Amino acid sequence: MNQIIISISDFEERAALVEGEKLTEFFIQRNEQNRINGNIYKARVANVLPGMESAFLDIGLEKNAFLHVRDLREFEEKYLNGVENSNRPIEDILSVGDEIIVQIVKEPRGDKGARVTTHYTIPGKYLVLMPNDSHIAISQKIKDTQERERLETLIDNIKPKEMGVIIRTAAKDKNNLHFEKEVEYLVKKWKNIENRFKKSKVGEVLYQDNDMVTRTVRDVFSNQIDELIIDDEEKYWEIVDYVKAFSDNTFKTKVKLFQSSLHIFDHYNVTRGLETALNEKVWLDCGGYLIIQKTEALISIDVNTGRNTGVMNLEDTVVETNIEAAREIAIQLRLRNLSGIIIIDFIDMKVEKDKLKVVEVLEESLKKDRIKNNIIHFTDLGLVEMTRKRQGSPLAKYYQKPCPCCDGTGTVKSKESIILDIMREIREIAEDSDIKLIKLTTSVELYNFICEAYIEFIKGYLKLRKKEFILKKNKKNEEKNNNDYEIVMEM
Repeated sequence: MNQIIISISDFEERAALVEGEKLTEFFIQRNEQNRINGNIYKARVANVLPGMESAFLDIGLEKNAFLHVRDLREFEEKYLNGVENSNRPIEDILSVGDEIIVQIVKEPRGDKGARVTTHYTIPGKYLVLMPNDSHIAISQKIKDTQERERLETLIDNIKPKEMGVIIRTAAKDKNNLHFEKEVEYLVKKWKNIENRFKKSKVGEVLYQDNDMVTRTVRDVFSNQIDELIIDDEEKYWEIVDYVKAFSDNTFKTKVKLFQSSLHIFDHYNVTRGLETALNEKVWLDCGGYLIIQKTEALISIDVNTGRNTGVMNLEDTVVETNIEAAREIAIQLRLRNLSGIIIIDFIDMKVEKDKLKVVEVLEESLKKDRIKNNIIHFTDLGLVEMTRKRQGSPLAKYYQKPCPCCDGTGTVKSKESIILDIMREIREIAEDSDIKLIKLTTSVELYNFICEAYIEFIKGYLKLRKKEFILKKNKKNEEKNNNDYEIVMEM
């Protein structure tokens, strides 16, 4: 059974996709963290950089947004009397102070501002309206040629001639009634954006994508979902109204209100799955495991046989582990929302057909992923390289932060290294003739280590310089491998 489980609180909205009792996707929106991806703003050109073929725009955020010339073409052709497929440089299209409409395609990340485009998209359940375009695109997940032709003909007769449409996977087998209502709804939204642009100030939001619950219903709630369960009555009726407006009546019977003193995520074992999704190590049913690590440049995934000793020969055990790992990797990428460059180090296989089989399983498993991905087959080093489009924030961002002791490196200084740091500081302090007493307070672990090997040397060194020395241990908040220390000086 496939289920969408939605939890609503005063502080956040969370939704979990459970496929066959396994948590496969997770969505979260906290009240203090506004999602801005997909938002449309009124912007003012702050700077034009011909050498980078781009411009920086003030959209009212902390950092200026970045617009590349290729994301400006559709706007030029439609609104600035540009020639189709124009190659005019950006400085001939935009000038400092110009006011335009832009949509965020990548949220600010680190030191980078948001990336924006003028190729706008207004998403619905079955269609995505492209106000700046006029062509029809169809989801690649709709494979049937006759169905693709039927949908293209049908939509071409419904959509405004000057606007384009992307036909989503959910549109498969749907009829005129669904599309007419949605095209009317989306065109009305765009007209409202154009009207607001004329009256609004720079930095104002002209359009905001739906809240997390509505987006989940729009993008995830499909014929493949057996139930949608939510624990908030007000949101329950909102979903029912949305389903009535845009989906078949059968969908309405799938929406259920959860009423229990037990938390909805505990009842459906989502909490346990969420905790596992934050671990670096992921165990496979066969006894093997994955190690998933994120770096600044890429995501690395290492596959290991672990406890899987197999019942046949080594090669069969390796292939079995790699196949199960390929299926699990596809789930973990969706669940953790990992993106960018992804390198997978499967266990070495000698037979070429085994390598192809593992990649085929990975490709098949990734078909369920709604986010665009691309697999490059085994490299010369025996690694599988793939990419996954960045969309939203990784799951870990909402639940984890860098360790204050190791600054996110995953390691801390050794005891020996800490002692040498202490010795250097003591030597520097001992040179000050005004200081008479030095107090050193350390964790119990460091205290014992100093007493075993260094205390006599320190005392002898300071006695020659006529300094008193006191060593104390701090039992408060004592933790394993706690290497904190404090040096206090008295005149």
